Amino acid sequence: MGWGSQNAQVSQVSRKDLWVSWVVPAVIGLVVGFGAGRMSAPSGVSTAKRVVELSNASESSDVEVNESKTMGGIDGEKQISPVDQLKPTVGMTDPKARDREMENALSRASLVEAKNALEWALSLPESGAKRALLGKIMERWGQMDGAQATAYAEKILAESGDSQFLKNAIRGWGQTDPGASIQYSQSIPASEGIKRDVLRDLVRDWADRNAQAVAAFAAGNAMDVGRGGVMGLIAERWSKQDPQAAANWAMSLPPGRDQQRALDQLVQNWSDLNLQAAADFINRQPTGANKDVMVSALAREVAKQDAAAALQWASTLSNPDTQSRAVLSFMWRSASQDLASARQMVISSGLSQAAKESVLNRMTKGYGGRRGGGQ
Repeated sequence: MGWGSQNAQVSQVSRKDLWVSWVVPAVIGLVVGFGAGRMSAPSGVSTAKRVVELSNASESSDVEVNESKTMGGIDGEKQISPVDQLKPTVGMTDPKARDREMENALSRASLVEAKNALEWALSLPESGAKRALLGKIMERWGQMDGAQATAYAEKILAESGDSQFLKNAIRGWGQTDPGASIQYSQSIPASEGIKRDVLRDLVRDWADRNAQAVAAFAAGNAMDVGRGGVMGLIAERWSKQDPQAAANWAMSLPPGRDQQRALDQLVQNWSDLNLQAAADFINRQPTGANKDVMVSALAREVAKQDAAAALQWASTLSNPDTQSRAVLSFMWRSASQDLASARQMVISSGLSQAAKESVLNRMTKGYGGRRGGGQ
């Protein structure tokens, strides 16, 4: 179920949990004189008593509002609370600008202020802005107290089926303690699909911040991030920042599927950044399975601009089967537009005769009767 269809149910669950986990710890802080921090509500009669006392005194709203405002600067002027800063963002029409302003407002929010913002956001009518706001708030809560934010989000998932709270909470947690968040996310009470999504977000974000650190972590911790595998994902993010460093790392991985996935992603991104540098790196590698993977990836990228040049790269692959698979992965575009011209490019290429025959046969069967094709 989505965010919209679950609004009433989520709000009902949320207000109950937020009342107990926010108000009571705030009262405890006032009584014993501790500042805002990691909060845990007392159990049993004490909790109920404090809630009733606050309710009867009509002070709960005042406590939350007052805690969300602090005296700022030497002139003693009051700073605007995060909730007040967030209110204008809901009406913004530019999603990127809106999200940026939401993040700016929440970046200075304390734990109590983030929870106040969540309670306010849950009361808003359904909209794309509300969904974005809830995600940003849960992410901020996760940054400050990942375990508590995740526990709250797990309740939402269990009672409403909405996994977005959980994804955002753990993603925030990953920004301050990526290792702990990854380890915890593998045991969350959620479907395998949700776990893969969560892990993928965590690894991707960590790689964007510190690719070397997440690579070292992944070497000793198995993770299922879905398509492409964890090494492929790290290579995909790292190669956008520093392709040479990513290449050095990928070449050091144990031989096998994970290494080849990493090399494939590396070449794709390196080709976008500097095609000649990627080609030079590949040319320096010894003949073998790894080089074939990289050549195939390079040929696919080259084919976006020059199919004939891509065919020449494919002709350097080690055997006819590898050549034909590589060519069929990128020549379908040319064949679908003009089969006769595509056939002529294959015939004129440096591919082995066996690879040519295989490719021509498949191209004719696939596109011979379609519009734009030839015989």
